[in-house]
Amino acid sequence: MANIPSLGRFVRRTFLWLPPCLAVWYFSAPYHAAIIGHIALPMVNLLTSGKVTALEQSGVDLVFVTSLVVYPVPERPALLLPEVNPLIYTYGLAFFLALMLAEQAKVWKILAGAAILVFFQSWGVAFDVLAQIGVRLGPEVAAQAGLSGWRAELITLGYQLGALIFPSLIPVVLWAGGSRLFNDSFSSAAREHHTTSPH
Repeated sequence: MANIPSLGRFVRRTFLWLPPCLAVWYFSAPYHAAIIGHIALPMVNLLTSGKVTALEQSGVDLVFVTSLVVYPVPERPALLLPEVNPLIYTYGLAFFLALMLAEQAKVWKILAGAAILVFFQSWGVAFDVLAQIGVRLGPEVAAQAGLSGWRAELITLGYQLGALIFPSLIPVVLWAGGSRLFNDSFSSAAREHHTTSPH
């Protein structure tokens, strides 16, 4: 119990760890993106019935090669190549690492949490691609991919979760789930409330 930092010291440690964790996240982004892209690919194909034929990478950006036809110039068809910047969905990794390192968490907890984060980050990338195909590019492209009706509604919800909720919330949830500091603070608050509440 002696190595559990106080709340104030934990906050200071978190802010001190955040810059190096952001640096690690940024410079490892191309490798991180490759993993996320290969997990996102089957998610996309699950809803588009295999319309994505390949995955390419340009630096950090992920390019999904599809068999869908678009007309950027009238009478000149081209294959649709949705592109996603995964940094939009992966910044929570740096925050998660800073929280875990500030608390001096065990290595296996850090690795397990990072692995779980990858799934939610892949969700964000996958639903970004699906939103481009099924919503932003119009009904003709959506119809080619079979993304009309309830599927379009599902994509809208999935995109909102992946872009607005998961990147910032999941790192905190994963930290809190295995945090001795959080659990001890919560237990102490509960005991104090029970002691002071009228019977």
